[in-house]
Amino acid sequence: MDTIPELQDELFRVIVDDAPDGIVLVDRAGRIVFANRHVTELFGYAPDELQGQRVEVLIPEDRRAIHIIHREIYQEHPATRPMGSGLDLDGRRRDGSVFPVEISLSLLSTGDGDLAVAVVRDVSRQRRSEESLRRSEERHRLLTEHAQDVIFRYRLLPTPGFEYVSAAMTRLLGYGVEEFYVDDQLIFRVVHPEDRSLLERAFTADGPRTFALRLQHRDGTIRWFEQSMSPVMDDHGVTVGLEGIARDVTERRAADEERGRLLAKVERQIERERIAGDLHDETIQSIYAVGLALHAALADVSVTKEAALEHTIEDLNSVIVELRTYMQGLSGQASGGGAEPLAARIESLVRGGRVPRWEIMVASDLVLDPAFERHVYLLAKELISNVQRHAQAHEATLTIAREGLAGADQLRICVTDDGVGFDRSQVPPTSFGFRSMEHRVALFDGSMVVDSRPGTGTTIEISLPLTAPPPPQ
Repeated sequence: MDTIPELQDELFRVIVDDAPDGIVLVDRAGRIVFANRHVTELFGYAPDELQGQRVEVLIPEDRRAIHIIHREIYQEHPATRPMGSGLDLDGRRRDGSVFPVEISLSLLSTGDGDLAVAVVRDVSRQRRSEESLRRSEERHRLLTEHAQDVIFRYRLLPTPGFEYVSAAMTRLLGYGVEEFYVDDQLIFRVVHPEDRSLLERAFTADGPRTFALRLQHRDGTIRWFEQSMSPVMDDHGVTVGLEGIARDVTERRAADEERGRLLAKVERQIERERIAGDLHDETIQSIYAVGLALHAALADVSVTKEAALEHTIEDLNSVIVELRTYMQGLSGQASGGGAEPLAARIESLVRGGRVPRWEIMVASDLVLDPAFERHVYLLAKELISNVQRHAQAHEATLTIAREGLAGADQLRICVTDDGVGFDRSQVPPTSFGFRSMEHRVALFDGSMVVDSRPGTGTTIEISLPLTAPPPPQ
């Protein structure tokens, strides 16, 4: 039986000394009668150094006086106070440094009198975590409250309604955020009537997550918003809410519309230039050819004037048909189809045996988009016309062929003559023929290289990417 108290003392020492928290026993005079190992390590004292000292040695100096009062009150009315009871307490280490602690108190009755039992826990890490969380929440609050976009959380279950709306809503729509909390139908009243069904679908578990709609400001003006939302799930995977951002894009949409109007204006100007180029390359060239043929017929004594006029009338009728077909194409009407192959149409441009003598080589394996083929034909027509009118050449060649590797194929159009040549820098900017060709080549992101000098003939090479989409008609 004598060994039982010794065993109990040993158990007490092991349990208390190895406890993860500091344990201090204090008598009614406020003196420390026991401090476990964790207390001495926590406060920086040597073993047994605290025994006999007043417990206020562990309290910051500016709080010792009030602590004595609290200790005496506790002794008069002792009660158990659990750990973390909401008090902000600090401990003082031997070196004077202060750190946050939580302390639980209880009363221990012994044969020598009552002792106060204080369990001390260092909560420095916890306080740092709490402070970090508080700062993070504060930063998040500041970000959301000062964000230019509306940040919101919309509850779907159990009852629909806004749980959070950032302050940007007031600035953008003129309504206080509290108004959306107390009136769950307000958002459906400010949405544009044509967009209400969209918003109702969006505020469902399986509705659209990215969309644009119109909301009405309190002053009656309409604002455009782009919204992006993501679902909020509960532990069972049920969508219980939506979190999202709404961005006011009214000014951007107005700018886009203005840009669209300007672009349409530019496109109309480009279209006018395209039509002018087409008329130059097709109708004007054809009329010019009629004039050349009439002049040659009148100069030929073997041809009567009546025959010359008949040929001229036939040629003009062909020009009229050509012009009518072009006008039908502009209006979107069917052109009738049945066009000759590209090679045949180009060869028809140089029939008649007039100088220069032409060699036309169009690759037989070319299969081109009709719109693209038309541009190729008009480029060839302009190149041939320039040689016939200006080059004074005896021999000329025109080659149209595909070249390059797969995936980067180019259509190469090359015309060469042995004529008088010219200085490219002397070509006036008002030369519609060159401008027309350059514009048509640029439509396809192509290139045009002119090699000519006075007295050495001319070579013009045009490369058009076959993979490029056709330009708008």
